[in-house]
Amino acid sequence: MEPEASTTAVRTARRGTTALTTLWQRLGLDVDEPQVLSNRGSLMVRMPRAGLVARVSTHTGAQRRDPGWWLATEVAVGRIAHAAGAAVVPPAQVVDAGPHEVDGLWVSLWTDVGSDDTRATPAESAAALADWHRDLADAGLDLPVLTVAHQVITEPLSYAARHGFLDTIEVAALTREHEEALAGIEGLGTQEVLLHGDAHRGNLLRDGAGLWRWSDLEEACRGPIEWDLAVLGSTPTVEAGRAGLTAYAILTGRPVPSQEELAPWLRLRALEGNAWAIGCAVTFPERYAGPARRYVDEVVERTLNPRRRP
Repeated sequence: MEPEASTTAVRTARRGTTALTTLWQRLGLDVDEPQVLSNRGSLMVRMPRAGLVARVSTHTGAQRRDPGWWLATEVAVGRIAHAAGAAVVPPAQVVDAGPHEVDGLWVSLWTDVGSDDTRATPAESAAALADWHRDLADAGLDLPVLTVAHQVITEPLSYAARHGFLDTIEVAALTREHEEALAGIEGLGTQEVLLHGDAHRGNLLRDGAGLWRWSDLEEACRGPIEWDLAVLGSTPTVEAGRAGLTAYAILTGRPVPSQEELAPWLRLRALEGNAWAIGCAVTFPERYAGPARRYVDEVVERTLNPRRRP
């Protein structure tokens, strides 16, 4: 388990692994030995005997109106990408990948590609994203458009308001930030593709053959390619992001987008990432309440002092 073994983390891991034991019985699989890989927005658990990794939608799932829909979309995109030959962690093939509802939690199952903890370089991340966009530009045409800029923002904010983390003034400020950020991208975008949606190096896993594979497809949707480029260009640091964008441009023949061109997308991405943290602050306050509160305060201050707006 990760170092921060807070009360919430311990409780989440226990609840998630118990649900997996129940699911394994339901699927008729042999008793396994759950190994927690990550315990943040979702609980990622290796089931070594089955050769699978389970994604248990815990804190992220709590803030979704229909968590099963999001995981079903993720599994569908995984299948689309795998069928197209894209480098992706495939959904489970020996058993039903799900999603499965167990004791109020939603679970999807994925092929275990190994335990290499190496992180991709900016150039490797750029190459993986370029391949994704090339292989899947015309795929998933029936998927919704830019859920990352709409429901992924509105649902956690609504959840946090219902549970008292946000007051009416804060909701109004965040709603205004969302409206302005959406207006900022209106009419922009050079090409619509199947977006990964959260295309940073933390979602790239290297398999036993050394191939980088995309994982965590819950935010995949159709949309302008600039969304994925904004994510690539802002993580893990600005310097690494610019290196990644430069490498992407060389590989694809596209011009390197300037900071000014990406600014509207970066503003919306910042709201999206922080909206998720605001939702997680309700169920995992030890980890997320502090940074979520700082972002809310910044947005409220900008609303009260318009000269500070982006």
